[in-house]
Amino acid sequence: MKKLIAVLGIIFLTIIVILNIIYTTDMTASEQITINFNSVLYVVGLIAVGVILFYITYFANKHLFNDTETKNKHKLRVVLFIISIILYIVFAVVFNIFVRPYVVGDSVHVCNLAQTFYRGEDELLTHDTYLGITLFEYMQAYPQQISLAFVFSIIFHIIHYDLMEILRIFNIQCILLMVFAVYKITKQLAKTYKVNIVLMLVLFLTFFTIPMLTTFLYGDIPSLAFCLLAVYFMMKYTETKKLRYPILATIFTMFAYMMRMNSLIFIIATVIYLLFSFFKGCTKRKGKENALQIAVIVCYVVLSILPTTLVQNYYAKAYNLDESKRYPMTSYLLMAMEEGPRANGWYSEEIASKAITDPEAAKAEYPQKIRERLSYFASNPGYAFQFYTGKIASTWTENTYSAIMNNTLDDNAPINKVKEPLTFYQKVLLLLTCLCCIVILIQNRKNLSLEVIFLVTIFIGGFLFHLLWEAKSRYILPYIVVLIPIASIAIQKFKRKPQDIEQEAKALE
Repeated sequence: MKKLIAVLGIIFLTIIVILNIIYTTDMTASEQITINFNSVLYVVGLIAVGVILFYITYFANKHLFNDTETKNKHKLRVVLFIISIILYIVFAVVFNIFVRPYVVGDSVHVCNLAQTFYRGEDELLTHDTYLGITLFEYMQAYPQQISLAFVFSIIFHIIHYDLMEILRIFNIQCILLMVFAVYKITKQLAKTYKVNIVLMLVLFLTFFTIPMLTTFLYGDIPSLAFCLLAVYFMMKYTETKKLRYPILATIFTMFAYMMRMNSLIFIIATVIYLLFSFFKGCTKRKGKENALQIAVIVCYVVLSILPTTLVQNYYAKAYNLDESKRYPMTSYLLMAMEEGPRANGWYSEEIASKAITDPEAAKAEYPQKIRERLSYFASNPGYAFQFYTGKIASTWTENTYSAIMNNTLDDNAPINKVKEPLTFYQKVLLLLTCLCCIVILIQNRKNLSLEVIFLVTIFIGGFLFHLLWEAKSRYILPYIVVLIPIASIAIQKFKRKPQDIEQEAKALE
C-alpha cells in the first residue's frame, strides 16, 4: 500500500511538472481561462532560476545548519528567521492596506450570515444577493456554508465587533500558524532525514499568493492552517503516544472541516496514516494499547465531522429551512466533466442556474447526465485524455492560484502589472517543489517514513478529488503546501560510497 502511494505520488507530480513546462494558464478578472504554450526561452528561464534558487538555499543551509554549532551561528539563525517572519507579516499587512477588494460572491453571503448569527437579528435574511435570491434562500440552497458562517460569528463574538473586513486580520494570523505548522512538520521529518530548513522557508515564505489571499474572506486560509496544525499534532502522537496531541488535532480538524468541506481529504489521509502506524507495531503492543489507538481513530473521525452536522441541523431547524431547496451536489460533479465557459470542469452558470432555480429537476436529471458523460468518455478515450489534460492544466498551471482575480474586478487595475512576474516565480516554486519531491520519493523508496507517506497521501487525495469535482486553481493550494516539507528533505548524492549507504541505513533503523 505504501509503495502504491509513493508510485501514484511520483506519477501525479510528474504530470504536474510536464504540464507546467508546456503550459501557462492566464486568468482574467472575470475568471476567463486561456491556456498558453510556453516558449523555449521561458522554460530555460524557469530552469535557470529554479537551479539558482536551489543552490542558494543549499549553501545557505550548509552554512547555517552544519555540524559545527556555535553561539554566533545560532544567533544568526534566530535573527534571520525573525527578520523573515517580520517581512512576511509586513507584506501581508501592507497588501491588505493598499489592496482592498470588494467583498463579493460567496464571501459576502457567508459574512452576512455570520453577522445575522452574531446579532441574533434576521433583517439581513431578506436582502437580495448577486444570484438574485435572498440571503435566506442562499442559506437554504447552500447549507454547507452555515458552519463557516457560524465560525465567523464566533470570531465576531470574541472581538465584540462584526465588521466583515476585520476577518482579514484573522487570515493574517492564520498564515503565521501555517509557517509554524510547516516548520514543525519539517522538523518531524528531520528526525528521520536530513532536511534543508532554508529551502523550506524560501518555498513557503516566498509563496506570495498565500498572503495575497488573506484579503479573501472565506474558509481557505484558516482551514488550511488548522489542517496543517492537525497534521503536525498527529505526527507527534504517533511518536510520543501522548493523548493531548490527538485531542488538539481533533479540535483543529473540527474547525477546519466547519470552514471547508474539502478538509475531509486531510481527515481521510490522517486515518490512513494512523492505521499504518497502528499495524506497524500491532503485534508488539498490549491489547489495551491497541484498543486505545483504535478508539483515538474513531473519536478523531466522529468529533471532527459531527459538530459541523450539528451546527447545520441546528440552524436548519431554527430557520425552518426546506431541504428540498438544497443545491444538489451532483451539479458540481457534472460541472467537473463538462466543457464550461471558463475551462474544462470549471464553474458553469448554465448547470448552476438550474440547480438553484429548480433543484428537484436538477436532482432528477443530473445523475443521468453524469452517466451519459462517463459513457462518452469511455467510448472516446482520446477525447477524455484531452479533456482532463486541459482540466489539470487549467488548475495546476494557473500559478497565481486566483490571487490576482480575487483582488480585482478590473483587468486594468495596477495589481495586474505583477501578474506575469508573479506567475513566473510561482511556477518556479511549484516546479522546484515537485521535482525535489520526485527525487526524494525515488531516492528514499526503500525507507519512506510514515510521515512522508502521510503528506503524499494528502497530495494524492487533493489531486484526485479535484479531477472529480468542479475545478478552480485556488483549490489546489493546500496540496502544494503539504509537499513543501518533503521537498525540503536533503537530496542525496547520486554517486555515493558504499560506506555512506551503510551509515544511512543504520541511522534509519
